Amino acid sequence: MQQKDAVNVLLTGRSESGFAQLVQRIVKSKKLEFDIICLKPEAGPANQKFSSTMKFKQAFLEDLVNTYHEAQEVRIYEDRPGQ
Repeated sequence: MQQKDAVNVLLTGRSESGFAQLVQRIVKSKKLEFDIICLKPEAGPANQKFSSTMKFKQAFLEDLVNTYHEAQEVRIYEDRPGQ
């Protein structure tokens, strides 16, 4: 959060409609700061449906890497081993 040359992203496969307010409350209560908080939408920007959480995360990460194409490093911390 304190590293100014980094983009800090919280990415979850939880649905926007069911979990957005809860995630916001948790983040606020723990005094966490993210540049982007991304929950799984009902449909993507091109109205695409994601067949799995992994497909959603892959699409998001692909867009993130394309947006920040000059980034030298991507670090991912996953709370579910094997994902």
